[in-house]
Amino acid sequence: MTMVWLTSCASRQATVTPYVADDQPTSGVVYYLPKTQLRIHFVLSEEQFEPGPLVAYASRYLGENYPTQPATRYQIERVAMHAHGVPDKAQGFLIESVALPSVEQLASLTPDGLLYSLHGKAYQPATTDYLADYPKAVASQEASQALPQEYALATSRAKQAEVAANRLFELRERRVELLSGQVETMPCDGPALKMVLDGLDKELAALQALFAGRTTRRYYEEVVDVPITEPATQQVVARFAPQYGLVDKEDLSGAPIYIDVKALKRPAPLSESELHKLIKSKALRYIEPGRARVSLQLPERSQAITLELSVAQWGRPALLEHKLGADKLGQLPYTIYFDLTSGSIELIELPRQ
Repeated sequence: MTMVWLTSCASRQATVTPYVADDQPTSGVVYYLPKTQLRIHFVLSEEQFEPGPLVAYASRYLGENYPTQPATRYQIERVAMHAHGVPDKAQGFLIESVALPSVEQLASLTPDGLLYSLHGKAYQPATTDYLADYPKAVASQEASQALPQEYALATSRAKQAEVAANRLFELRERRVELLSGQVETMPCDGPALKMVLDGLDKELAALQALFAGRTTRRYYEEVVDVPITEPATQQVVARFAPQYGLVDKEDLSGAPIYIDVKALKRPAPLSESELHKLIKSKALRYIEPGRARVSLQLPERSQAITLELSVAQWGRPALLEHKLGADKLGQLPYTIYFDLTSGSIELIELPRQ
């Protein structure tokens, strides 16, 4: 990979120096090299059952027995993993320049101070909607819309149940008559018939729910960030319980969710001369990262989810050491983009001729 050097000649210089936390620089910009974390997105479903208000009369009027107690169940629907960069506050650097345009115009940072580009486009966060493929909650039709006035005037639950059951049977019979064409006035065409049947089905479902109860399902996302330090085997990152959903890794009510972290590549440490050069240099730093393979194991799932990623803290710092022939920062001919998760050079674009 081509390496680049952020510098200039004579009095028109851009310098990069270590930044001390809590200092307030009067000029220039402060950027941080990243630490790599594992970010895990869990898409879960929550299914809630509420018994019907007339469930006690379901056996008498409908000949059915339905659950009488509320219940909630959770399920993991999807898991996605990716690397995520956070600022390493121990590796902050101040870029200063007397050249024009200013460093602020040429260096693009994320809101938390990671270096995104030099002489490139401004940082625009990219987001993924992990819930996009899952249905949104829809309000159910109220049974009152399908009930006669007699229901509201009933003085006991038993009488309400009788009225609701009779109305339920009436609507079922009407549906059968529509399907068999035994009504005096049929809908004019197929779409009209479908619209009438859909309306009946909603009323039937609302009435049935008075006895059978109602189950609602919603989908939601939870995010777990896992710091990467050293290789690990069966590291617990969270727990899952069907009764409670995703719970903290210390909460023994849930079954453990494990990750294994295996080192694939770790660059050799800097030699004494390289370290001396790094300390003395006023060039911009980036990272030559290491590589890791992460495997995630869910409870009662035989197949693990795997991901390979670059790890900044398993790598080593490097300098943009190749001078580009620019006399000042504003004439930097290359556009450079950095990987926000690992601190490495992601892309170098040559100037257009």
